[in-house]
Amino acid sequence: MAILARTSTLLLQDPMASLRRQIRSCTEWLPAGWQVTACYWDVESGGIDLDRRGHGDAWRPFAEAGIPRDGGIADLIHEAKSPAPPFAAVVCEDIERSARDMFSALKLEKELDAQGIPLFATDEPAQIEGINATSVLVRRIKQGIAEWYRIQLKDKVWKGLKEHSLDGWNLGPVPYGYTGQRVPHPIPAKAAEGRTKTRLIPDPARGPIVTLIYQWRVTHHVGTPTIAARLNADPDRYPAPSPDSGWTAITVARILANPKYTGYMVLGRTRRHKNKARPMPPDQWIWSAQPTHDALVDKATWDAAQRAGADHGTSRDTETPTTRPGRRYQLRSRLWCKICRHRMRGATRTGPNRATYTYYRCPHDKSIPRHAAAHPGHPSVTVREDDLMTALTSFFSERVFGPDRAAMLAAQLPASAEGQATQRQDKAAALRRQLAKIDTAENALITELEAPAHRATRPPRPSATGSAPASPSSTPNGPRSKPN
Repeated sequence: MAILARTSTLLLQDPMASLRRQIRSCTEWLPAGWQVTACYWDVESGGIDLDRRGHGDAWRPFAEAGIPRDGGIADLIHEAKSPAPPFAAVVCEDIERSARDMFSALKLEKELDAQGIPLFATDEPAQIEGINATSVLVRRIKQGIAEWYRIQLKDKVWKGLKEHSLDGWNLGPVPYGYTGQRVPHPIPAKAAEGRTKTRLIPDPARGPIVTLIYQWRVTHHVGTPTIAARLNADPDRYPAPSPDSGWTAITVARILANPKYTGYMVLGRTRRHKNKARPMPPDQWIWSAQPTHDALVDKATWDAAQRAGADHGTSRDTETPTTRPGRRYQLRSRLWCKICRHRMRGATRTGPNRATYTYYRCPHDKSIPRHAAAHPGHPSVTVREDDLMTALTSFFSERVFGPDRAAMLAAQLPASAEGQATQRQDKAAALRRQLAKIDTAENALITELEAPAHRATRPPRPSATGSAPASPSSTPNGPRSKPN
């Protein structure tokens, strides 16, 4: 026999005692003449998919403490499929110990059964022929209950965490700029154990640093590497969260993305799916109805910081020049494609005469489906930097700083109220013509889409003899395609 055991790393559970109990229960269950030849166990959740089970290392401290282990569930399946398995059957204390997901439990059972190895549980009869019909029914019910219990427990825990957060208690690590105020747990039994809850209180030394970071981002419009460089320039004045690594662009980005600095308690920014943390869109975050702690930045500033990140993109600040030689694009981050509103990228090319030319090109790529769908017919847009600089120099020298700039501006503006009204009417007429073209295109598209449906629903016309026409597949000219 091989023993299969599993325990979770829960806060109020002792994996050592649980594993010993399971191994002892399986050993005591063995009929006369049966013996244990291998012991496979893991310390992990039973809700993980079967193909991802048994690959962790949370078992190491307990194996080092003396609990015998020949591997995890992945090793058990591998040994079962070997030409000469070291065991003829597998037993677990309870069928839910194999998995708390019914599909995974059935998959394990079927994979073992395909190798002629039955799976037993200590609350079932020990029949070498296998389990009977009643045992199968009871086992399936227990497997379904195990999955239901796991899902129900996760749902209740999530609702409890939601209420915990809405009441203003902090979950997870205390954000930089705050200190955690420990409050005795409201449940007397848990308070007697020394358990507490945490509220956020501004740190008088680090709180102003967070406010300054948001000010630099929103007011100065600088990127996270520049902010990190400014903070690292004076570590005594701006202590980093981790003195060993100092300020990094990732650390600054996390501070700028944390909505708890607004004074609201926020939950659900990431969710775990298939044991992986995935970021959630902001409209699915859970915000407290009212501020629960003192804010370091107001909500409007936090919102502006999120928009500033999208606007800034990957553009380089003047404080942090590039370290690559020969890459100095004067109009970097200042040119946008009029068609798709994408920031144009600099590129350097060498001509036939070995002369170097700098270009700016739109990143639109018609081979990318989302680009082609958003802007069909988008041409390749490329412009030389020297042509742009010539046009910009001419514009500023003539129309911004030139001696005739006032006369040029006056010529551009209507001289009277009547002229202004005429100009507005011309613009309105142009917009109406553009809208009319859009309406015509929409009507043509709708007519084209509705036409196949009318042909498909049109009743067949009788032939001259009164019989129904032949099917499309039997026409003299061969098969005809049917409308969708």
